[in-house]
Amino acid sequence: MGRWWASAKKRVFSDGGDDEDDGNVGCFSRIGRKLSRNPYADTTDPEKRKGQGGGGDGGPVAEEVLTVEVPEVPLREVNEITACFSGEKLIGQGSYAKVYRATTRGGRPAVVKRLEKPSKHASNVVFFRQLSVASRLRHDNFVRLLGYTISNDLRVLVYEYATMGTLHDVLHGDREVLGGLPAAAAAPEQGGAAGGGGRPVLSWIHRVNIALDAARGLEYLHELARPAVTHKDVRSTNVLLFEGFRAKIADYNMFSQAADMARLNRSTHTLGSFGYQAPEYAMTGQMTDKSDVYSFGIVLLELLTGRKPLDRTLPQGQRSLVNWATPMLTEDRVQECIDPKLGDQYPPAGALKLGRIAVQCLQYDPTFRPSMGTVARVINYAVLRDQQGVV
Repeated sequence: MGRWWASAKKRVFSDGGDDEDDGNVGCFSRIGRKLSRNPYADTTDPEKRKGQGGGGDGGPVAEEVLTVEVPEVPLREVNEITACFSGEKLIGQGSYAKVYRATTRGGRPAVVKRLEKPSKHASNVVFFRQLSVASRLRHDNFVRLLGYTISNDLRVLVYEYATMGTLHDVLHGDREVLGGLPAAAAAPEQGGAAGGGGRPVLSWIHRVNIALDAARGLEYLHELARPAVTHKDVRSTNVLLFEGFRAKIADYNMFSQAADMARLNRSTHTLGSFGYQAPEYAMTGQMTDKSDVYSFGIVLLELLTGRKPLDRTLPQGQRSLVNWATPMLTEDRVQECIDPKLGDQYPPAGALKLGRIAVQCLQYDPTFRPSMGTVARVINYAVLRDQQGVV
């Protein structure tokens, strides 16, 4: 396995850059300064930048200038599109936000997240600083922030809506969104099969494309965004699916990025999700980009096997996906752990390669795990590009 991984890394190559999506955001008209062509460039006035370092003349340091690259949405509009945060609009609830389905005044589907009431540690200054960073994140494989609202203790974020739900929904069938999947996802000639109760099943090529999209989204956060971002909650429910089964990474907790909030989180909140957490988090309470890589390895196993990270309905030895699947990711046993709903509609060599990538991501020592950039390139070259004729 070591020689295969090393040779794959030597032969990989990267694709071109990603195009930005500078279109409108529905009813939320763009306000404030126009985006520069490079959204990560320092847009502070040059004269102010001179003073920020103290200057050679010993003058006073200028105050930090924060800009948010998405519009502020009026509270009245937020109340209108969520029916005043009606329970009928509620579609989910996490550890730090309630999620509502909405339609903008311009008719664009959107997701509205009402954040939990801030603690005394989470001042509006901290929130605005992290919001400034989040508003500049632009990538084809990262869910885009459309707008925000701050009103006293109320904090709201508006995101683009995933038309096909989450990867967790599609793999595990927990929500009605499955009824909206196109027939091609289930057609045997397209590499799919009918699941229990006629539920569509992701084809092999769709699974590989989703893995590649998600890897590129995390690569962007870790290696291309400035400042770099550690997601800290990579899981299948945070891999959102759009038309054509294109995947985007979503729902990173922007507040855990701030140093003061990180200290608070270690004492009052558990970061990540049970079943996806890297072993070093249990020992140190800290997460790095390599912790995200470990969690992504779990998502790869979900794509391969169709199983949840933890399933207490299974026999004792099969409840942990990592413990059950990793011993079978060998050339002579890999078919034993492939999602049975795929039937024989998958390439054994490609499944083995994707499994080996997962094993590398799940290394116990974080320093032995590859970067997400390497993972994306290996999936692109070793798993996808040499199997264009496989469904």
